[in-house]
Amino acid sequence: MDPARFFVFLVQKGVGSVSPIAVAADLSCLISRPMTGVGYYTRNIFQELDRSAVDLRPIAASAQPRPDDLDGCLGADQALPTYRFPTRWKNTLWTRAEWPPIEWLTGKCDIVHGGFHLLPPSRTAKRVVTVFDLAGMRREAIHDDADQAMHRHLLAHAIPRADGIFAISQSCRQDVIELLGADPAKVYVVPGGVFLDEFEAAPDGARMDALRATHGIRGDFLIHLGTLEPRKNLARLVTVYARLFERHGDLPQLVLAGGKGWMYEPIFEAIESHGLTEQIICTGYLSREDAVTLLHHAQACVYPSLYEGFGLPVLEAMAARTPVLTSNVSSLPEVIGDTGILVEPEDEASLEAGLTRLLFERDDEGDRISAASERAQGMTWRHSAQRLLQSYRDVLDGVGYAP
Repeated sequence: MDPARFFVFLVQKGVGSVSPIAVAADLSCLISRPMTGVGYYTRNIFQELDRSAVDLRPIAASAQPRPDDLDGCLGADQALPTYRFPTRWKNTLWTRAEWPPIEWLTGKCDIVHGGFHLLPPSRTAKRVVTVFDLAGMRREAIHDDADQAMHRHLLAHAIPRADGIFAISQSCRQDVIELLGADPAKVYVVPGGVFLDEFEAAPDGARMDALRATHGIRGDFLIHLGTLEPRKNLARLVTVYARLFERHGDLPQLVLAGGKGWMYEPIFEAIESHGLTEQIICTGYLSREDAVTLLHHAQACVYPSLYEGFGLPVLEAMAARTPVLTSNVSSLPEVIGDTGILVEPEDEASLEAGLTRLLFERDDEGDRISAASERAQGMTWRHSAQRLLQSYRDVLDGVGYAP
């Protein structure tokens, strides 16, 4: 037989073909509602994962009721078996007893993936875990003590045992190495992303009109998108905004779009003390469609966070062609590059100078918008999923991380 035809025959018979990587993934973080950054990252990256290359076998477990919108969240043909089982029991069994192996629920696999700091036990598979941030170790004073103690316990178990640790930014990777003593060769970067088509559609004017009526948004506005909690630095933002408002009078409203998290009271106290209850709007948690609409229509996005593992709202604002002011710390410079206004978040003078430039010195705004939009083109969820797939392959092959 002709050698070329014989090779085709072998390929057709499957000889030498590469089987998909079987991945058992604990995606229990998808159950929590309302969905925030961890949930969006997890859902979106696994939606985009190449199913011809990965045989995904996800599970989720929580004492919370199964959300109705969980069906199809990973794709129309991807089931997510969900178990009513208390999280604290699962954490205890998996970290203290290393039992039961996840393969009991998913079948034999090549990779076991813990979606949020918890490393599942395994019989024979390689084990990996995603780390979102170490904010509680960098900024102990601004986090819930019980929650941070739980995450420290999970990570203390996961880091020395994992075959691969997936950090969501270079900054997060450095924190994992520095603060947790992880082997640098085992810490891979699997960044967040954006769905470009979500922001390429024409802005929804009717939805924006409804949002204006509901929340009292009158004209131009600045937006901060994210949970109201101390590391978002919003009390300081309100103070600096109040200073500019007293000086200039006619400023765009400031819209704080996000649900209440923890230790949020100083934000509302600052708004009240400066007499800005009509000038600063707190919307509460918003649907995804409403959040996208506000990002589209905002004059600018202001995000002076003290610490971020990645910073999805900044990337989303870039994709929406909305100018961005953000912090020069943690992962945020990685996301924005030189396409936005960077400030020192704990320096009120720096924040005030940045807001002044954002509001009144707009000659280079068009160039920044174009550069940010172009940068966002290379930071999609499809790209993130490709990085995840390559990281799986590297872990299986024993290839250490290389930037």
